[in-house]
Amino acid sequence: MKKFTYKARNRQGKIVQGTLVMENRELAVASLREKGLYVTHLKEASKSRLSEITLFEERGYLKAKVLAVFCRQFAILLESGLSLVGCLELLEEQSTNKRLTKALQQIRLDVTSGTSFTSAVNKHRELFPHEFIHLTEAGELAGELPEVFNQLAQYYEREDELRKKVSEAMMYPTIIGVTAVIMVLALIFVILPMIVKNFSTMGVATPVFTQVILDTRDLLLKYWYLVLGCLIGLGLLLRWFFSTKKGIHLKDYVSLRAPVIGNLNQMVVFSRFCRVLALLLGSGISMIKSLETVTRLVENTIISGELYQSRLAVEKGKGLTEPLRKSEWFPRMLIQMVAVGEETGNLESTLEHLSIYYDKEVNFAVAAFTKILEPIVMLVLGVVVLFILASVYLPMMQMVGQM
Repeated sequence: MKKFTYKARNRQGKIVQGTLVMENRELAVASLREKGLYVTHLKEASKSRLSEITLFEERGYLKAKVLAVFCRQFAILLESGLSLVGCLELLEEQSTNKRLTKALQQIRLDVTSGTSFTSAVNKHRELFPHEFIHLTEAGELAGELPEVFNQLAQYYEREDELRKKVSEAMMYPTIIGVTAVIMVLALIFVILPMIVKNFSTMGVATPVFTQVILDTRDLLLKYWYLVLGCLIGLGLLLRWFFSTKKGIHLKDYVSLRAPVIGNLNQMVVFSRFCRVLALLLGSGISMIKSLETVTRLVENTIISGELYQSRLAVEKGKGLTEPLRKSEWFPRMLIQMVAVGEETGNLESTLEHLSIYYDKEVNFAVAAFTKILEPIVMLVLGVVVLFILASVYLPMMQMVGQM
């Protein structure tokens, strides 16, 4: 892909200029002519090496919020009767996400050259999640791309809302924790030394408890590089461990079994499982292919492993209910509802209702988590502050006793 700068005249004779990304000069000229422009100057833009260096380049799938806006706009444009290439061109111009803009440019060029939309999207698996690609394929085959993108827009809007709720639940303890650390550091490194210095000038001996805190502080200041090195080493060690198979399994197990927060994580996992499976089945994708996609999307390896076993059982001709019953992780209500859905042949609708139910459960779990966390955080903060204040008031009390 090359970037060209151009000057041209439109049908009214007015000079227009801008940039264009195409594979070669000929395609760039052809594209401008299709827009009704007479090219007077066309030059390949010089590349700046510094502009190509990205220290903090975003990686992984596009965020749910970005995908929700993209799918909603795509559905509206398709429903208006605009051609697929025209839709891609407009979305490319409107996109504010650089990674998405670049991908749309390549997809548009592939589609223009005769490649199917699904094949063009499939080249960007690092950006688009599995359910996006599979549903796009199903929508293109059935000729129902607008309906599919409307469904995807609703799905990603709910995903974004779910992530925001979980983030809000963690915001309060984070703020309190940071405040507590700042208070403790201020007391130890600023206030306490000043008070002890003033008392020592009055002939008041420093209590043992206070002296231990001061000695610890002096030790940290003297060997700060060793402390920092140990902390960095410990962080790297933990990061390595939690990247191993055993570490990931332990982290995922604790996230499901931890008091209060474990219940919240379970609700999030089951909500996503029901929503994605309902979306895929409702688009005509087979149960085996849908379970394969859901297994990849569920981030918890324990639940993902259970879904993998369920897919193997379905491949052998069994229903989904039987393997879920053998699992210790899936709640009884979910299993019973899946059984009813399979018996009535209305599994997609049942899963959709379950996803709505678990979304509400997430709201309740977030509220419960916040209510329980508030007194715990305040209690811990109170103990820490009391510990530091005791070291401050002991010299004062000792001075009063000597008077």
